[in-house]
Amino acid sequence: MAQLLTQYSSHANMIADTVRAAFVTSKVGDCVVEVTVPEGSTLGGKLALQHVTLRPSDGSTALVVGSLNAGAKHAEIRSFTEVAQVHETRLKRPATFDADMYRAFTRDLGDVLGAFGIVATVAEDAPRSAPGTPTHLGAAPAPPLEEPIEIPTYPAYGKIAVVIVAAMSLFAGVTWLWLGE
Repeated sequence: MAQLLTQYSSHANMIADTVRAAFVTSKVGDCVVEVTVPEGSTLGGKLALQHVTLRPSDGSTALVVGSLNAGAKHAEIRSFTEVAQVHETRLKRPATFDADMYRAFTRDLGDVLGAFGIVATVAEDAPRSAPGTPTHLGAAPAPPLEEPIEIPTYPAYGKIAVVIVAAMSLFAGVTWLWLGE
């Protein structure tokens, strides 16, 4: 029997389904884009954190590249440098995508999440010191990180995607009811 979902859980599932539908024909390198869904109640949105992952097509471990909280209307996406480093550390091979592909992914993800009123930001890479720069305690401190970059969203495009996904879901449900189990 299907599990009944709370309002927040239903909303989280809709976001995950919409992201999945938006990236069904495109990948980030050889990785599929996924968003986790809550397994039950989110206690009124208190446990509503979802993870944005990239799962390699070979079925190996998915990489968490960000998180979103639909209740707080905010998403934080990791920088390309951090994701590429984690990819190489965990999967023992370089990432199959470059910075431009990742940037396009974050821009598209920001558009989809923007349809739900979620503001997505990409963490900025830490400035790197030049080779040969002293790293001892007497060295000048690194400049502070700038504010995260806010991904521009285009709600009109995102709303169209949400309407299309909702219509497809409604059609599938009606078809299932019509044809029976």
